[in-house]
Amino acid sequence: MAQLRHDYEKFTALNAEILVIVPNGPFMINRYLKNHPILYPILIDKGAQVAAQYFQVKRFFVIGTPTVFVVDQQGKIAYAHYADSVIEEPGNQEPLAVLAKLAA
Repeated sequence: MAQLRHDYEKFTALNAEILVIVPNGPFMINRYLKNHPILYPILIDKGAQVAAQYFQVKRFFVIGTPTVFVVDQQGKIAYAHYADSVIEEPGNQEPLAVLAKLAA
């Protein structure tokens, strides 16, 4: 999530908003936010009940690895990155490039 914080202005400049969805409860999220303030919302899906309804994001919540989705204005996933481990944090260059292409 730190990578997203560093490039938040680049995302918003491309008319995008960052939404982070986590399968943790509010206690863990609030503990994280005390030490790592962010500008974008974190949505709580404790137990991954909402994520289970979507095949593409089910892997993220079952394994708990960081995942990035870029959703276009029609609601379709234009880019997806599934990390290989819970400590891997995906970079921002590829999703920013996809957003720039969508904006063009």
